[in-house]
Amino acid sequence: MGYVLFLIYLVLFCWLITKSRFVINAGLSKKIIILLFLLKVIAGCLNSWIFIKMGITSNGDTMTFHNEGLIEYHLLFSDPKEYISNFFHSDYKTGYGDFFSSTNSYWNDLTSNIVIKLLSIFDIFSFGNFYVNIIFFNYITFFGAIGLYRVFNVVYANKSYLIIGTCFLLPSLLFYSSNIHKEGLIYAAIGTAVFNMYKALNKTGFTPECVVYISAALIFIFLQRNYVLMALLPALFAWILTSVKKYPPLVTFVIIYAIGTFIFFNSASVSSKLNLPASISKKQWDFKHLPTASTYIALDSLAPTFKSFALNAPQAINHSLLRPYLTDIKLSKALLPLSIELFFYELLLLLFIFFKNKTSKPDMFILFSLFFSLSVLLIIGYTIPIIGAIVRYRSIYLPFLITPIVCNTNWGKIKVALQIKK
Repeated sequence: MGYVLFLIYLVLFCWLITKSRFVINAGLSKKIIILLFLLKVIAGCLNSWIFIKMGITSNGDTMTFHNEGLIEYHLLFSDPKEYISNFFHSDYKTGYGDFFSSTNSYWNDLTSNIVIKLLSIFDIFSFGNFYVNIIFFNYITFFGAIGLYRVFNVVYANKSYLIIGTCFLLPSLLFYSSNIHKEGLIYAAIGTAVFNMYKALNKTGFTPECVVYISAALIFIFLQRNYVLMALLPALFAWILTSVKKYPPLVTFVIIYAIGTFIFFNSASVSSKLNLPASISKKQWDFKHLPTASTYIALDSLAPTFKSFALNAPQAINHSLLRPYLTDIKLSKALLPLSIELFFYELLLLLFIFFKNKTSKPDMFILFSLFFSLSVLLIIGYTIPIIGAIVRYRSIYLPFLITPIVCNTNWGKIKVALQIKK
């Protein structure tokens, strides 16, 4: 029965996704749209099969979400009042305090509870079938990926196939954003915010519709991972300034980030509860004191001072951008495909450096992409001491780095250099 239900929903959602005007306006054929959606569903199922059936515990969060979702699903019918109220209830002595805490906090629990409640709604229609829920999950998150694709497709005209590859098919992006976890939802929210911001700045202005979509996406990101919004806001502000006021783009981004850095390190002077450097340091401490994972790597302790952040920056960049090394397979053989993937990205960067398309004009959105993604990756490098987690967290920001690289590379010149005939 489960297989029949899965096939029925898969066919239904393949049909539904080609009926969405938002998706169709991306300019992709129905065959490509369906193929991309199917690949996401397959990746989500494959991810679960690898981790669950082979007994690898790093997918524990996904199964916890599923099991907790089933509990909430049954609670919805047995005690609807409790189903609604428990979402807003805090069992901690601090009540609704400790907003930036990574443990023992209502707000930290909320990041998972949002996913659990979403799954409990899926369970109404899937009858608790885990793999059917993967279809529902990828249907929702597909729209965010389409939004990001549409923006890049405007910035880089006539390079749709390259952009399909970078927004949908990067191996770790496809693998981690298609599984039932926070990454797929955050990627969708970022794509929604980015699309509507680009639309507002270049076409419609800040219509009520755009404002609602942008606000909802930013609030969701804030509730899921507040440090992502911390990196996103200055990038958005600089993007708006350069678009509306026509200020010099690069200078504007540098100044905004310099001001943002000053505010970040002086946030405690406004309120001791708003000590942003301390919250990042605490997040690192919490991760370092989790049960040791097989891909654990040493991380220098981070103090809530500018000096400590500056001294730890090289290590943070190394961990978030260059790990796993090929030699890291001694920690886990599962890192081998991830290190090979990263090697190809490094090769793409070298090709970009030596074969840059000099005729391409810089776009303000590209500056936004680079400043935002590098900011998030820096925070990941500061706080996460587990390579497996770094790769998963990093995966959804790769399109913002890889797309400008591949789209600004002169592939025709590379063909000539390699003496490849067209």
